[in-house]
Amino acid sequence: MAEASLRKFQPSAADPWDRAKAAHLLGRAGFGGTPAEVGRLAAMRFEDAVEALLEYERIPDGPFPEVDFSEVRELSLALVDLRRSGADEPTLRDASQQLRRANIRKFQEIRAGWLQRMIQTSRPLQEKMVLFWHGHLVSGFPDVKSAEHMAMQLALFRQMATGSFKELILAISKDPAMLSYLDNNSNRKDKPNENYARELMELFTMGVGNFTEQDVKEAARAFTGWTFVENEFVFRRGQHDDGVKTFLGRTGNLDGTDVIDIIFGQPAGARYLPRKLFESFVYLGPEESLVDELADIFRRSDWSVGAVLRAILQSALFFSPKTMRAQIKSPVQLAVGAVRALAAEVPEPALLRAIDLMGQALLYPPNVGGWPKGKGWINTATVLVRYNFSGLLLDGTMPGLGRRPAAARSTPARLDQLIDAGRVRTVGDVITQLLDRFIQAPLEPRRRWALLRAFGTNREDAPVTANDPHFPDQLRTAVHLIMSMPEYQIT
Repeated sequence: MAEASLRKFQPSAADPWDRAKAAHLLGRAGFGGTPAEVGRLAAMRFEDAVEALLEYERIPDGPFPEVDFSEVRELSLALVDLRRSGADEPTLRDASQQLRRANIRKFQEIRAGWLQRMIQTSRPLQEKMVLFWHGHLVSGFPDVKSAEHMAMQLALFRQMATGSFKELILAISKDPAMLSYLDNNSNRKDKPNENYARELMELFTMGVGNFTEQDVKEAARAFTGWTFVENEFVFRRGQHDDGVKTFLGRTGNLDGTDVIDIIFGQPAGARYLPRKLFESFVYLGPEESLVDELADIFRRSDWSVGAVLRAILQSALFFSPKTMRAQIKSPVQLAVGAVRALAAEVPEPALLRAIDLMGQALLYPPNVGGWPKGKGWINTATVLVRYNFSGLLLDGTMPGLGRRPAAARSTPARLDQLIDAGRVRTVGDVITQLLDRFIQAPLEPRRRWALLRAFGTNREDAPVTANDPHFPDQLRTAVHLIMSMPEYQIT
């Protein structure tokens, strides 16, 4: 058996660059595409299609609404003034509660704005990487109490999405949200806090088994004094331990920057992130030979995330049967892709609630390890939400969301926009167009038969017209069936 390799995909008559591969690329390097978007990508040369996604900074995007934090800032300053003036406990408690409620409202605004951006962006890979970093360099509510700090962190991920991972690690080590989430803001020379130092190595850069408990203690000492004031990183020299430290075999008066330099000099530091990127974009459990190739690219490119992604997305393995249509969609991937495919108008609060029920509450990660992967997304509760989700887009309602005021209800998708009526003569034509929009792959006969039954027939050549009064309900039933199929849950 040949060793797995990242050799470049070479389109040929037997294995062409086509709509199926373009749809796959858009699904993994973004949130899926409409038939028109898939067609545009498929019409490009293969190399140009990959570059169109990777070189996203050439593409104008937005503008997107910014969250106004002035209320939170004013309440925060007022609380500081009350503490300085020696206000009584009930007054301080009331002011703290007002600030907390304001921050929670802003957290929801950030979530809604981010979701809107994922749906509307012209730079899908950039936003897909923001989502990746949010699940890898994890921070979130309630440990991060400042909504503005979370907005700043998402902006950092967006700015450095495919740049130098080493530079991103240095930036996240100074990020107020991360400093508060992993308690480095309370890391002082007389009382070191090991949380950030441990997760930096275990979850962010190297993985378990590549460092010792003593390395954690020494790294924590190196990061003492790294904190923030309001929205700015601050190095408090008086709280920094400037004694000699030995970390991963290196000895000296080390600080946090030295620790990061040393980590990126380790073999594990070159292999850990490429493995995570491969698992996110291709499949779980990559062969070690693949990780070796990616680690070499990572080192030679001076830790460029974009260079690793280019190697992955251009590889024949990325378009192999083992990879295509073999990854379970995350709740965000499922929801954003569905809204884009249906061109539905769903108020962000309702969409966010649906995603939360599927198990991926943005800005509310379950722990520092982030969300599950693969089959971890599916259980008896979440699979039911997934199957019911189409109702939110098709009818404006969904079990589990409760009663909502009219202003918060969805506008059902314009089903007549889902097909090109001029190219429809038979039920089979309609089904083919729907599958091209939602699944981009052939269905086994029994599932296709179920779709025929939605139109009241068992014949592919049964005539159909968009003017038939029963057609809209038949079309709605067919779309609901497609979105409830296991084939729709994968990309």
